[in-house]
Parts: sequence; structure tokens; C-alpha cells
Amino acid sequence: MKRNIVIHRKITWLLLFSVITLGVASGFIYSGKKNIEKSSAFINQTYETIEALQMAITSVYETGAVSHLLFDSLEKINRENNDLRNTLPVLRQYLAAKRPNAATVKLLYAMLHEEKQLLVKRKAASKLVNQRMAAFLISGRVGAFLFVVIILLMVNKDISRHKKTQRQLMAAIREAQQARRMQEQFLANMSHEIRTPMNGIKGMTDLLLETPLSEKQQDMAGMIKRSINTLLVIINDILDFSKIKAGKLHLEKIDVGIREILTSTRSLFAHPLHSKGLQLQISVDPGIPELVTGDPHRLNQVLNNLLSNAIKFTNKGTINIDVRIQEQTADTMVICFKITDTGVGIPEESIGYIFDSFSQASDDISRRFGGTGLGLTICKQLLQLQGGDISVTSVVGQGSTFQFYLPYGLSNKQAMETPAVAAIQEYKNLLAGKNVLVAEDNEINQKLIEFVLRKAGGSVTIANNGEEAVQHLQKDKVYDLIIMDLQMPKMDGYATTYYIRHQLRLTTPIIAMTATAMKDEQWQCLHAGMNEYMTKPFEFAELYKRIVQLVD
Repeated sequence: MKRNIVIHRKITWLLLFSVITLGVASGFIYSGKKNIEKSSAFINQTYETIEALQMAITSVYETGAVSHLLFDSLEKINRENNDLRNTLPVLRQYLAAKRPNAATVKLLYAMLHEEKQLLVKRKAASKLVNQRMAAFLISGRVGAFLFVVIILLMVNKDISRHKKTQRQLMAAIREAQQARRMQEQFLANMSHEIRTPMNGIKGMTDLLLETPLSEKQQDMAGMIKRSINTLLVIINDILDFSKIKAGKLHLEKIDVGIREILTSTRSLFAHPLHSKGLQLQISVDPGIPELVTGDPHRLNQVLNNLLSNAIKFTNKGTINIDVRIQEQTADTMVICFKITDTGVGIPEESIGYIFDSFSQASDDISRRFGGTGLGLTICKQLLQLQGGDISVTSVVGQGSTFQFYLPYGLSNKQAMETPAVAAIQEYKNLLAGKNVLVAEDNEINQKLIEFVLRKAGGSVTIANNGEEAVQHLQKDKVYDLIIMDLQMPKMDGYATTYYIRHQLRLTTPIIAMTATAMKDEQWQCLHAGMNEYMTKPFEFAELYKRIVQLVD
């Protein structure tokens, strides 16, 4: 920007100099023209005077006197150039006194000699004026040319430097874009590589808890599951934070049941609330409709994070969740959520930066309570991405109040009467008599999904990649459901689904199951022809609910 200003300034100076130079040159040319015209006039008058004097001398020789006509002509010329102001009166006296011709001729010769000397001087002066004028014009042109050349060279240098800077900037942009693509790929790989084993660990632990165990074994397996859930929260925080920074976080715009999410949240934290003897009270404004439009997953994520913190930092008392309408228009509703606890509180000097990345209220928080310091940062950024925001008030020793608001669209749909989440045992015969094809390249996840589907009564066929899945489908056996991993060797989930839909022309329901969970991935899955989308690690009950919607 600064370099552009410099270039414009130099061009402006060039134009200004050109205008000034043109004006000065015009003045000098006009003045020189006048001087040349004046000098030429004097020279012409001198020639006329010389011619008149020569005629007067001739007249004296021929007639013995100067005719009155010649004398009048000399007087007229004298009035214009005043060359004969000293000698013309003497000639008048000679003519009046009728002096001898010899004296008159001598005077006329003296006057002629004087005029010829003046003629030489005036020619020399005229020549000098012409030379000076020519020299001025030449030097002016050379100077102007040099100035223009210098300015143009400077401008060209600036333009070349500007182009070089632009090339460097474009190169930097390309490098940044390449770095961003590499970052996105790294996030996708990290998400896949972390979630894939986590899915196996979590799933196998859930299966283990459903087997007959001694009380001690049950307690140990329960601790494993709680540790897995804690680790999963930390992993999700780090991955979500990275995705937000990379602009790869996906936000949905679907029906949201505020009361259903609050009920789910209460159920999720029932155990830690009970173990610490805390009471959770939830109050919802009756004016809030059963369904609004927004992103239920991100609301659930924010509520879970804030409630988890409230439970973590509260040893006795109650935790209140108050949900109210903050503002409403014809097609939108801003809903305010307030989470109040009776915990340890936050020092006033720490409130200003608790929403910063990797920040916690004090140095011993991470040692006493754990955590990455990313939870509140992610909450704030998630809310701001959706047009909301969050604030906090706190008193040390008395508790804290976190308040956030989110805009939601109004939905015309009515909430369906849905029972509470069913126990897994209720899905025992869900897939009885059904054939399920599972395309999954990870051995642990193969065994996990096979156990989960067989528990529901299904017959399971495992394919190690997309090619094997296609080969199974090309045989005569009919499958009622396909569970498709996205990242597989030889033929990934997208290509396999496209082939199934467009080459085999099968309408078999397909559930995408991915450990990547990047922005636009769900859209890509649905666009490829899949019917449902789930991320790893998954809850068994959630998978069963999806299957119920797809399989008769």
C-alpha cells in the first residue's frame, strides 16, 4: 500500500513538472518571439533608413538637393527607431540654409555609415537572441527529457519492486494454502488415527461391562470406561480446537429439541452428580417451543462442557440450569442459558482470560482437577460461530454463573412423543433374520461392530476394503444393511458407495462410520448416496437407533 502511494506520488510529480515546464517554456518562447520580432523590426527599419540615405545621396548628386519626399521619409523612419535623432536636425538646417552640396553629401555619408554600423550591431544582437533561444529550447528539452527519464526509471524501479513483492506475496499465499491443506490433512489423519483405536477401546469396554463380572472386575471396568470418556473429552477438545482454527468445523441447521437435550444432559451426568451428592435443577421457559432450528450437537457440547466444569468445581450444594427467551422475532428466537453452581468460584483477576486458549483460573487447577484449558475456549468459539456469545460472573467461595445465548430459527414441526432412550437389551432382536455387510479395514473395529450387530440378532459379513464389499454385493446374497468405513485401502467408502448406487444400482441402506469427523464430511457422505452418518467412537444405543430408522 505504501509503495503504491510512492508510485502515485512520483507520477503526480512527473505530471506537475510537465505542466510547470510547459508553462515556463511557453513564457520563454513568447518572450523570445517578441524579442526576435522587435530585433527584426529594428533591422528592417535600419535597412529602410540606409535605403533612404542612399537615395538622398543620389538625389543630391543628380538634382543638387534632397527632395522633400525623401526627407519626410527619413523623419517618419526616425520617429519609429529614433536612430537619426542627432543628425537629422543638422540635415534639416543644411537643407534650410542651402549649404553646399559637398557638406550635405558628407553629412549624408556620415549618417549612412552610422546606420550601417547599427545594422551590424543589430544583426549580431538578433543572432545572439536566436542562439540563446535555440540554446534554451535545446537545454529545456534535454532537461525535461532527462527528468522524465529519471522519473520513469524510478517509477519502473518501484513497479518492478512492487511486482516482485506481489510475486512474493502470491508465493506466500500459495505456501499458506499448501500449509493449510497439509494442516487439514494432518487433522483428518490425526482424527482418524486417534478415534479408530479409541472406538475399539471404548466399544470393547462397553461389551466387557455387559458380561458377567465380579464386583471388583465391574468396578475396574467402570474406571476404565470413565478414564476413556475423560480421554475422549480431551481428544475431542484438541481436535475441535484445531478444526475451529482451520475453519473446518461443521455446523448443522436441523431441528433441535431443547428439552430433549437437557434431559439427555441430566442422564449423562447422573453418576457424577450422585457420587458428589449434588442436586441438578433445570428450569425451562414454557414459551420455548418443543423444536427450534440449529445445531443440537454443538449445544449439547457447550452444555456438557459447562456442566462438567460446574460439577468438577462444586463439592456441595446445587447446580441450576435456567433456560429463558432473551429475544424473539417473526422467524428467530434468541435463547439464553444460565448455569449457576455453588462451587469454588473464579478469582476476579482470572475472569478476563479464562476463555483464552490453554488458560485456567490458577496454576494449580490442572494439577487438582485436570483438563487442557481448551473447554471454555471451544465453548466461546462455538457460540460465536453460531452468532452467540458467553459471559461469566463469579465470587470466590460462593460459586459461578456462566451465561450464554444462541439464536435459533423457528421450526414448523411438532415434537414427536418419543420415549426415553431405550436400554440396549430392547434391541436384542432388532436384526433377527437380517444380513449386514460391514466394510472396515481395522481388525479391532471389525470384531467390535460384529459383536454389536450379532447382539441385535444380525448375520454379519466382514469386508476388509471397498473392493471386497463390492465383490460380496455382486454375489447372489442379499444384504439388508451396509455399514461403511470411509478410509479404507484400495477403494474408500465414497468410491464404494458411488459404485453401489450407480453401477450395481442397489438401494440397500448404508450407514457411514468414520473416525475423521471433518467439516463437510457428512454432506459428502449423503451426496455420495449414504443414508446415515456416525462418528467413532459410537454408542451402541445410538447405532441401534439409526438402524431402527433404516431397517424394517
